Amino acid sequence: MTSFFLGLILLAGAVAVAWQFYGERLQKTALVSMLTGRTERRDAGQQAAVYYCPMHKDYESDKPGNCPICSMKLVRKEKTATTETGSGQAGKPRGESSGMPGMSMPDQAARPAPMAEDSISISPHQQRLIGVQLAPATLRPLVKEIRTVGKIAYDETKVAHVHTKISGWIESVFVDFVGKFVKQGDPLFTIYSPDLVSTQEEYLLALRAEKELANGSFERVSNGARNLVEATRRRLRLWDVTEEEIATLAKEGRARRDLTIFSQVSGLVTERAAYHHGRYVNPEMDLYTIVDLSTVWALGEIYEYELPLIREGQRAVVEMPYEEATRSITGAVTYVYPYLNPATRTAQIRMEFANPNYHLKPDMYVNLKLRINLGRQLTVPEDAVLNTGTQQYVFVDKGSGYFEPREVKLGGLAEGFYAIKQGLKPGEKVVTAANFILDSESRLKGAFANMGQPRKEMPATRKATEHLQIQLRTEPDPAKVGDNTVRVRVADAGGSPIGDASVRVKISMPAMGSMPPMSSEARLTAHGNGEYSGVLNVPMAWTWQTEVTVERGGQLLGSAQFRITAR
Repeated sequence: MTSFFLGLILLAGAVAVAWQFYGERLQKTALVSMLTGRTERRDAGQQAAVYYCPMHKDYESDKPGNCPICSMKLVRKEKTATTETGSGQAGKPRGESSGMPGMSMPDQAARPAPMAEDSISISPHQQRLIGVQLAPATLRPLVKEIRTVGKIAYDETKVAHVHTKISGWIESVFVDFVGKFVKQGDPLFTIYSPDLVSTQEEYLLALRAEKELANGSFERVSNGARNLVEATRRRLRLWDVTEEEIATLAKEGRARRDLTIFSQVSGLVTERAAYHHGRYVNPEMDLYTIVDLSTVWALGEIYEYELPLIREGQRAVVEMPYEEATRSITGAVTYVYPYLNPATRTAQIRMEFANPNYHLKPDMYVNLKLRINLGRQLTVPEDAVLNTGTQQYVFVDKGSGYFEPREVKLGGLAEGFYAIKQGLKPGEKVVTAANFILDSESRLKGAFANMGQPRKEMPATRKATEHLQIQLRTEPDPAKVGDNTVRVRVADAGGSPIGDASVRVKISMPAMGSMPPMSSEARLTAHGNGEYSGVLNVPMAWTWQTEVTVERGGQLLGSAQFRITAR
C-alpha cells in the first residue's frame, strides 16, 4: 500500500514538471502567433506557405482558395529571403542582422527610402521574368524625318492655250497629235476666214490708193489713204498675222485664202481640238494646250499634325524608287498650300526642279523626304511612353525594386525617341519593356483608379457628419449576386436612434473599358429604434461603391460612403 501511494506521488510530480515546461512553450507559441498573425509550423526547417490576392495584396492566407473581397484565385507568395543553415540557428532574411538571441533586427542601411503612394514594387526575380528593361533620359540632338509620297506636275506658270481671234474653218493641221513637242514659231494649222480675206482685200485696196494718191495735190486725201493702210495693217496684226505674211501679201498683190497660225511658246502639246477637213472654230475654242516642261513641280502630301514643322525654303529630296539605281534630286519647299484635302486630311507642299532632259514626267509618282532639325532635347525611347489619349506617362525606376508612374509632357517624335518637355530630369531611368505589365499592376493597386481597395481600408462604419452616425451590414455577409437584405442603423451624435427618416442605399460601378457604368438602388423601410431594412439587387460580383443617404422631410440629414463586396 505504501509503495502504491509513493508511485502516485511520483507520477503527480512528473506531470507537474511536464506541465510547467510545455505550458511555457505553449504560451510563447501563442504570443508569437498573436504578434505575427500566423501559427508556427511543427517543422522548423520549413516556412509556412502564404497565399495572397493579386488585386488586394494586403490580404494573405495560409491556405489556397479565393479572395473573400473580389473572389479572385489566391496566388502563392514566393520566398524573398535566403536562409542559412548550421549550428542549429534558424535562417534569417538578407539585410537583417542578429541582435538578441532568437530575434532579428532589420538592417537600417539597406532599408529603401519612403516611396510615393502610387509606387509599385517588383522584385528583381519578377523583373527578370516579365522582361523589364530600363533606359536613361538623355540629352541628344533630334532630327525628324518626314517621308511622304509625291507626284510630278506641270509648272502652272508655263502652261499656254492657243485660240484663234477670228471665226473660220481649219484647212490644214501641222501639229496633229497630243504629246508632240513644238518650238516657238512652229506652224500649228491654217484657217480660212471670210473676215480675214475681206481685210486682206481692204489692205490691198488701201495700198493701191496710197500709191496713186501719194503725189496728188490734195494732201488731205493722201493722208486718208495712208491712215487706211495703217488701220487695215493693224487689224491683220491683231489677228496674229505675222509681218512676213503681211509683206508677202503686199508683194504678191492678192489676198490669200487661208492663214497659218504659229505657236507662240515652246513645249509639249497636252490637249488638242484642231482637226482637219474644215472644222469650224471660233475665238471661244481652246484649240491647243502647250506646257513648257523645262521646269516641273513636285507636289507632296503632308498630314496636318506635321504641318507646324514645315516651312518654305526647307531642303527636300525627291527619289524615284522604281529605278534600279535610285536617283535622288535635292530641292527646296517653295510653297505650302493654305488649305487641306477634306478626304485625306493632308495639305500639299510644292517644290520646283529643273528638267532639261525631260527625265521628270508629269503624273510620275516619287518619294519625298524632308529632314527637320529639332535641336538638342531631353529624350526617352518611344517604347517608354504610355499614351492614354488624355495623358502621357512613363514608369521611373526609383531603386530597390520600386517604380513610380509619372506624367510627362511630350515634344516631337524623331528617330524612335520622344522629346520630353516636362516631367523628367536627365539621367532618370525609365522602363522601356514590360511597362504595360507595370501599368496593369499600377492600376490594380489604385495608382490611377481607386478600385479594388482592401476592406480594412474602407471600414463598415463611418460618420456621415459630425451629428449623424450610420451603420450598414448585408445579409448574407459578404453579399451575393442577386437580392440581398441590407440593414442600416441611424443615430445622432449622442447615439440616440433616429427612426422617422427616409433612408436610401445606392451601389454603383464606373465604366471600365467597353463595360458601361452600372448601379442599383434600394429604399429601406423603418422598423423603429433607428433600424431600417430593405432588399438590394447586386448585378455582379464586385466591390461596389455604396452610398447611404438619410433624409427627413425632403431635407438631407447626412450620407456615408461604404463598400459592399459581392461574391
